[in-house]
Amino acid sequence: MAQGRISSKLLGWSALVLLLAAAVTFVAPITLFILAAADNGVGVADAPITVDAPGHQTWGIYFNDADNSGYSGYCSVNDSAGRPVEIRDPGATVSSSDTEMLDHVFTTPEGGSFTVDCQAEDASVRVGPVGNLPSVLIGAVIAAGLGLVGLGLGIHWLISKDSRGISD
Repeated sequence: MAQGRISSKLLGWSALVLLLAAAVTFVAPITLFILAAADNGVGVADAPITVDAPGHQTWGIYFNDADNSGYSGYCSVNDSAGRPVEIRDPGATVSSSDTEMLDHVFTTPEGGSFTVDCQAEDASVRVGPVGNLPSVLIGAVIAAGLGLVGLGLGIHWLISKDSRGISD
């Protein structure tokens, strides 16, 4: 009976730990994504603007077409030495706005300082950090796996505890 009690406790605690790990694995990347999305970044007017940001982070160029009439625009990004920074297509994006779109992304230069020059017609432009969507998706998949295993162990623990009449 003592061996069954130890196994039952171990099974119960294992289920609880896995379920808690699943919750943390799910919440952490979503929190980081929301924090990045909440950063309003820096507005870019009609003149080049220099921005100081952490180096080696993904930032985006956002166009806000407030009246949904369509817009056109071009932006360039240069590091502090005047060298062009590669601008690329963001791929899949998530937006909480009907009018603001993430059009381009780039990696901030090593020193963090860069200059943005945008020519936009019928839209306002800002640069700011971009949330990491793949990390959210990977976190959700890992959380689902941990949660399913934890749920399975928890159900097994409840069934075995009930069938033995153990009251831990």
